[in-house]
Amino acid sequence: MPGKEANSKAEIPGLPGYESIDDISITLHAELDHKTVSFEQLVNLSVGSVLQLGRPTGENVDLYAEDVLLGSGEILIVDSTLAVRIADLRDRTTGPRPAAV
Repeated sequence: MPGKEANSKAEIPGLPGYESIDDISITLHAELDHKTVSFEQLVNLSVGSVLQLGRPTGENVDLYAEDVLLGSGEILIVDSTLAVRIADLRDRTTGPRPAAV
């Protein structure tokens, strides 16, 4: 845009006059599922044990920023490492919204 510096920081939506804060670290995590087990089951786990989860095969994982649910994503393999493609993001006022195509 004319008159704007290329490296200027964008304003945070809903907070006019505030610049975005680019240097703060936020922990993101993708949660496949969770399961409650008894202490006996826990101590009996060994290499090769299988924990069956309740989430169906092919269902998206939940994406969190710290402890806040952001949306969901699809697990992928990119260059021999796990990755997550964003499938949908929550809107603070209306709930999940579809990702842009």
